[in-house]
Amino acid sequence: MRYSIASIGGTVVRSLGVLIAEEKDMVRARLAAQLEGLGHRVLGIARDGGTAVANARELQPDLMVLDLHLPPNDGIEAARAILAKQAIPSILLTGYGAADLVRRAQEAGILAYLTWPVDARSLGATIDTALTRYRELGILCEQDGDLQQALRTRIVVERAKRMLMRRLRVEEIAAFDYMLRYSLSTGRPMRDEAADLLAAEELWFGKAQIVECLNVVLHALAQRKALGPSQAA
Repeated sequence: MRYSIASIGGTVVRSLGVLIAEEKDMVRARLAAQLEGLGHRVLGIARDGGTAVANARELQPDLMVLDLHLPPNDGIEAARAILAKQAIPSILLTGYGAADLVRRAQEAGILAYLTWPVDARSLGATIDTALTRYRELGILCEQDGDLQQALRTRIVVERAKRMLMRRLRVEEIAAFDYMLRYSLSTGRPMRDEAADLLAAEELWFGKAQIVECLNVVLHALAQRKALGPSQAA
């Protein structure tokens, strides 16, 4: 059964059908065993990008795990081709997490990445992260009305989200929900709210006194949110 794009929460509550795109037999076997140990089903195995694209179209998986070094190009380009046509939570398997790699993966629509070798606990946590970001992508799709535009919006939202995580010292889900509530209250799309947050940080970056004031204001907002409206009044 395929999940709708907005119906997956941050916690895996049922078995997912997974497509593995990996060239190496040993890695494929270990991934399959770990996924099955977590209660998921391996729907298909692809050893190259072309097969991955075809399998994604035919099998309609709930999740994809793609290796970075997938021939003939790489796993990012295979994901880009798949995600241009259909929205599937995707995890990139890689031996390193350099900034340029993360940027390329994010631009292609990949929602999380794993550094190999990986244990079942890390795999489970990364699946939860990918599904949470998939839920967020669904919200952006509703606002933007288009998957490809939502993927572009997500890049800006992710940057703003990381800024809020630093400033408010909150978890990823809380940072997104903060922006979503503000977007709903103002009637402005999240891409505009995220862009404004990043512009404000750019304006104030390096000005110690203003940065300190901003931190005080953000801390007060975080405290108010923690207390709730009745206690904060």
